[in-house]
Amino acid sequence: MKVKIAFFGTPLFAREILELLSSSHQIVAVITQPDRPFGRKQELKASEVKEYALTQNYPIYQPQSLDDTLLNELCTLGAEVFVVVAFGQFFPSSYLQARLCLNIHASLLPSMRGASPLQEMILQDERKFGVSVMKMDEGMDSGEIMALSYLQSPHNLSLEVLSHSLAHLGGKVLLKTLSLLPSIKGMKQIHCDATYCKKIKKEEGCVDFSSGKVIINKLLAFSSWPSVFLENGLKITQAEFIPSKRSERVGEIVEIDESGVEVACLDGVLKVYEVQPPSKQKMKASDYIRGKRAKKGEIFC
Repeated sequence: MKVKIAFFGTPLFAREILELLSSSHQIVAVITQPDRPFGRKQELKASEVKEYALTQNYPIYQPQSLDDTLLNELCTLGAEVFVVVAFGQFFPSSYLQARLCLNIHASLLPSMRGASPLQEMILQDERKFGVSVMKMDEGMDSGEIMALSYLQSPHNLSLEVLSHSLAHLGGKVLLKTLSLLPSIKGMKQIHCDATYCKKIKKEEGCVDFSSGKVIINKLLAFSSWPSVFLENGLKITQAEFIPSKRSERVGEIVEIDESGVEVACLDGVLKVYEVQPPSKQKMKASDYIRGKRAKKGEIFC
């Protein structure tokens, strides 16, 4: 049975789930964040969800905040369920009371409640990743669990790969949940087991060479934003970590060849392949070092 859905979401993760929903259910409205200035020219850019909704001719709403006027309109359109995926705005209690509100959260709740579960799983070097379908309540990711699903990987994943994989998984679990309505029952979370992740700040992209493993995980998690950079503003854009015991100083250049620059860390060697100086294009790390006239045995900066 097709369910009439009002979909709330903003980034690519939400768009991919909306695409899956569209094949099986009726989308009566799409609610997403207002267009935002983007890039050096600060031109207004639509969200990923809006771009897809435009191709499907869905009614689109971009409120600065959710109010009762919009709620009444969604109800008039016949929305039976509100589906919320990385929407990015406060969800009022009036919406929670008006309709069943289902949220797709990119973690196995109650683990990693909050704004950045994808990045946090990568930073913590997790190998088990998951999604939760949750009946929303007034707390932060604290509602009853309607369904869980997970995948495992032998190695860490980039933000892009993980986001795509979990969006596909979350979409399938959501479709299954919707097919079981209204008989499906939720399971209360064990709140004392909850862990939390915060909104990512730009300064978290700043690194030193004390841990090569931390740098690699940040490269995987922060590739789109805030990126990974040294205190002098130099971005590291491609690198590889080789675990080993080192006697050199932290940050010391161990080797330079055409492919990259090896830098000593406390936990091994970071081979830096590509960097981007402030306000310049990306370049090979070996070319950057030659331009700085730095040599083996000196500190990489």
